[in-house]
Amino acid sequence: MNQSPLPDRLEMLLIAEWLDAGTPDDGLIHLRVADAARELGCDDDRSGMLEVMGALGTLEESRSIEIEWAGAAGSPAVIRLGADLCRDARRALEPPPA
Repeated sequence: MNQSPLPDRLEMLLIAEWLDAGTPDDGLIHLRVADAARELGCDDDRSGMLEVMGALGTLEESRSIEIEWAGAAGSPAVIRLGADLCRDARRALEPPPA
């Protein structure tokens, strides 16, 4: 587990966003950092956004996600959830065997 719980909480938020998007096979979702900061209870200023960006970096370094930053400030980042993350999320949603 990470020293900070924020990357783990962010990973759960990303999975929830992916589920809300209908579990696209390509694992792509769009995320606004400011919205994620609010959802995760981070400060609603620059420091909160930097916390989320740091957590995104942690997830990217662990190869859980890939990030493509948009060219314009405030635009959503395009995030691709890794195949393992998508597989584990799908498995968690399966009904238990009878």
